Amino acid sequence: PPSEGGKRLTYKRFMAELKEKKITYGVEDTALREHFEAEGSFCTDILVAKGKKAVQGRDAVIEYYFNTNNHKRPAHKEDGRVDYFNLSTINHCRKGDVLARIIPEQVGEAGYDVYGTVIRPGDVKRETLKFGKNIELSGDKLSIASQVDGHVALVDGKVVVATVYKVKDVDVSTGNINFDGSVEISGNVAANFEVKAGGNIVINGLVEGARIIASGNIIIAKGMNGMGKGYLRAGGDVMVKFVENARIVAGGYVETEAILHCNVTAGT
Repeated sequence: PPSEGGKRLTYKRFMAELKEKKITYGVEDTALREHFEAEGSFCTDILVAKGKKAVQGRDAVIEYYFNTNNHKRPAHKEDGRVDYFNLSTINHCRKGDVLARIIPEQVGEAGYDVYGTVIRPGDVKRETLKFGKNIELSGDKLSIASQVDGHVALVDGKVVVATVYKVKDVDVSTGNINFDGSVEISGNVAANFEVKAGGNIVINGLVEGARIIASGNIIIAKGMNGMGKGYLRAGGDVMVKFVENARIVAGGYVETEAILHCNVTAGT
């Protein structure tokens, strides 16, 4: 309060002092007017000016609509044992399926201090979709969809769709294979595993006591020893270098250099 003979500070003088101190942003003008027009409250803090915090933006994010984990963990059976035969290593996709989508970045909002200095938010990260053939980019460039029936995978950050599923060997590292398209195996198929395909199955190595079932043709370059439990079934033809101790069912013909101890049925 003013001392004896003194005068109370006026609104006009107070605002002039703020201006001298270069305080220009966020001045609480209405509240200050009310304070100076009233009798006044002394020895009380009054909010004179308030800055504005910068609002940080949000980075863009890519959402994938398939399993991007290349290190699948095996399932467990009811008794707790690990089921190495069913690892679900294939991500099936159908024509038109959306495979990935970008949630766009959100730009931040600048703030100000009471001197009117701009406080800039941090930069935000943008994203672009990387993809290979058999994939279509949407008009807004925010999503991609498969152009074919096949299987989808994320390889080095790039979405890839293939109509032929390629694998080195079929064993505990892959589990059983069940694919709607064709399957190409560059190595061998271990005993007790199963390979099913909606198209052809081409195996460049050996097949042990496994089950190979194809809607199309089956080609086994180095032959098969079925060990009494091997099974080949093709909607089309079966071509195998040699086959022994197995059962073969072909919708078309069976061509082989040697058949030993097998049960064979051919449509032709």
